[in-house]
Amino acid sequence: MFKSALDGLIAGMEKNPEDQDIYGVLFSIGKNHGSFSANIAKHLAKEINMASDGELILDKPRIKALLMVSVSAAYDDKDKKLDIPAVIFSHAIPLFGMISCALAEDEQDSLLSYLYRQAGMQFWEKKLVSAEGGDYECFSVETLGGTHAQVETTRKTTKYLDEVVIMQSTRLILETVKGAWVVIKPCSIGEVQSTLRTCKEEVNSLAVNSSGSTGAVLSFVCDYLDAVQLIVEIWWFIQLDDSHAFGPASLDILLEKLDTSVRRMKCCYAGLNRELEVQVLEFALLAILCRLSEFGTCSKLVLDKLHWIINHIDGLCADGSYELSDFSKEVKKVFDGNFIDGTPIVNICTFLEIFDLKPARDFEMLNATTAVLQVRDIDSENPLSYVYGLPVGVTFDMSLCNTSSHDRIWLRMVAGQSVQHVFLDLSCFEGNDKMKSCSRVIPFYATPMACSFVLRACLVIECPFGSIGTHQEGHGGPRDCVVQLCDELDVYFVSADTEQRQWLKW
Repeated sequence: MFKSALDGLIAGMEKNPEDQDIYGVLFSIGKNHGSFSANIAKHLAKEINMASDGELILDKPRIKALLMVSVSAAYDDKDKKLDIPAVIFSHAIPLFGMISCALAEDEQDSLLSYLYRQAGMQFWEKKLVSAEGGDYECFSVETLGGTHAQVETTRKTTKYLDEVVIMQSTRLILETVKGAWVVIKPCSIGEVQSTLRTCKEEVNSLAVNSSGSTGAVLSFVCDYLDAVQLIVEIWWFIQLDDSHAFGPASLDILLEKLDTSVRRMKCCYAGLNRELEVQVLEFALLAILCRLSEFGTCSKLVLDKLHWIINHIDGLCADGSYELSDFSKEVKKVFDGNFIDGTPIVNICTFLEIFDLKPARDFEMLNATTAVLQVRDIDSENPLSYVYGLPVGVTFDMSLCNTSSHDRIWLRMVAGQSVQHVFLDLSCFEGNDKMKSCSRVIPFYATPMACSFVLRACLVIECPFGSIGTHQEGHGGPRDCVVQLCDELDVYFVSADTEQRQWLKW
């Protein structure tokens, strides 16, 4: 009976992996049927030990379900009567975000601590920090110091546990960021900025040699920290008595950087779950509100984008599984009324005060959308030849990771003031959404009247907000803002006439 019930729940997870009610039922089965769950844990431990390199594909619904049942049985086993193998706990840690959904918020940290202890690993505990206006819990930056030593020690054991420690450290850093945001008013902004810089350095150090899903998470967290740092700087800038002494361009630069960070989080990662998507959209809302507050008026395009974001957040929270934040509620209320000449009245300081950071716990399905762009046998010593004013063809080798058929990818080529975009038909690529590649000759038309030039090329992805386009149709390029998927590649050219003259000299 238990087995058939479990099989039914696993089938439900396969159909709807975000259904948190299933997680609650699985946790309940484990708690209430200890012997059955302990037997499952022992069989699963054998399966884990038999897997190649000691690794197991944790994304499979069956593995997730069995781990949850096994862990919940042990977590509720106060008398330690059940013999649950330690390997179960070490493999359950990366799925902590999913498992913790079945617990109240005040129990979630104790569960994480329990998993680490049972797996025989160090766990960094929270410390109480006193702040003006009350006490709150956060992680101190000083507690991050042991991260490197722990990672180095773990690296000597298994790659899998190394990733586990990195993920724990990442959650620790995000809690530190949340704590810094809480004290942004009672503490000086300078101290908060220092804390954020330290956190960013820690993430960068963890990202060294990280790849795959772990590398994607760390990359996302870097973009997240960039956005938080920029918001803090914008807040500081707005609070200055004479912010215009720095010139309007200073704030505009910060806002452009914030837009870029938000676009990266929104468009350069596949598998954003609902929690992460809501957070990214709230960053986008805040960026738009900062512009509205500073410049007083906005275009219909900006208002349409604001409206789309609010409606999309509403839709993501409609089923009640994720609660609409006070910040989003207030934005929605202001947007629904309180207009002057078609523009909402925005007090950005009010919005910043109610804006809250809610560090994500679940990064399971996150993958980075990246690209590789190459040209063969061309460098500064071996340039391509071209004829003034005539198109020149370049053979590009392109690879895309974690893109879908809905993505709009472009090749951007820049030479001086000339910019050319070429839309890439993904159906011409070989492979699948995880990895696809293509080799294609693409002409560049705006060859300059010069002896030589350098073409800067890169692959970019459009970042749309619904069907709202930033640029007008018919201009021959992306309809919306774009984000680079790879570093710019330099392609060197020398005119055929110059080559001929050099040859004649010889």
